[in-house]
Amino acid sequence: MQASGLKQWTRTASLLAALVVALIAGAKAQTELVVTNYGGTFEDGWRKAVVEPFEKAHPDIRVKLVQKLVFESIALMRAQKDDVKVDVFMMDEVGAAEAVSEGLAQPVSVKTVRHLTELYPEFRVPDDAFCKFMYVAAVIAYNTQQVKPAPQSYKDFWGPKYDGRIAINNLDSATGLSFFLMLLKAEGGNLDNSEPAFAAMKKLKPGILTFPAQHAQLAQLFTQGDIVMAPWVSDRVVGLASKGVPIAWTIPKEGGIMQEGGLVIARGTKHLEAALKFVDFALSAEAQAANAKYTFLSPTNSKAVLDADTAKRIPNGPQIIKLLTRPDWRKVNEHRAQWIDRWNREITR
Repeated sequence: MQASGLKQWTRTASLLAALVVALIAGAKAQTELVVTNYGGTFEDGWRKAVVEPFEKAHPDIRVKLVQKLVFESIALMRAQKDDVKVDVFMMDEVGAAEAVSEGLAQPVSVKTVRHLTELYPEFRVPDDAFCKFMYVAAVIAYNTQQVKPAPQSYKDFWGPKYDGRIAINNLDSATGLSFFLMLLKAEGGNLDNSEPAFAAMKKLKPGILTFPAQHAQLAQLFTQGDIVMAPWVSDRVVGLASKGVPIAWTIPKEGGIMQEGGLVIARGTKHLEAALKFVDFALSAEAQAANAKYTFLSPTNSKAVLDADTAKRIPNGPQIIKLLTRPDWRKVNEHRAQWIDRWNREITR
């Protein structure tokens, strides 16, 4: 073969090889990982902090996001247990604990999710049944122009001063459930004696404007000035304040509850390897720092380094972790259905 012919053959072979590689890469790109998220402004930040960087690092995996709240996710996990369509669920620990107890979660390990070793010890769960990727504080949100001084106690909701200008999330939401647990504490009740909390809610009921079901509804109520105070979570308050709404959060004297978010891999997923890669990426220090910046969620990775502005705005670090109450969600779940039923009959009806 002449030199020119050899050169042409080599060039052709190289092009064919590159085409084969591209075809293989294209075939791998067909893997679709379906992941739930909380939606709204959170989804925008989650895409920037986690999804887009993950897809760039793993071009063979495409992430499809679907919006689900915690108890919707539990219902879906039950419904799809014999034919999994959604691979990874994002949900608060109250839901994750229920999924684990029902055998719906695929456990992980430090071999499959290496960033587990970097989490604060408080955020590792027994048998690594799921992965905690964030936490927020259950707080009192208030209008800084109309509520002065800042609320000091959960009992500040009672009384004529704010009649018709407060909202309380329904008990079938994590925010509403956290408020109810703190109300139990404030009124001297406990998990086995909820009567004091329900008695207090009946007194408060006439002064409640509405019982929101979604974070977006609460945000709209604050933005429009319809309400001036409500139980909420730190990340949502900071997010709304960043848009210019006169709102701030405070942890009252009774304390605050830590709401922890988990990533739960559905048992029986057809894309286990991709799911493990996604969860591991979301737990990395870099992803968690970016998530804190864009979504105002506090990191569970002890190596995450926050920029100065973000660190001032969100609860973070070992000292804050020690200040927040961490309920036994398994015990809470034993009572939750009964509480919700009574709440729907006596409070919101």
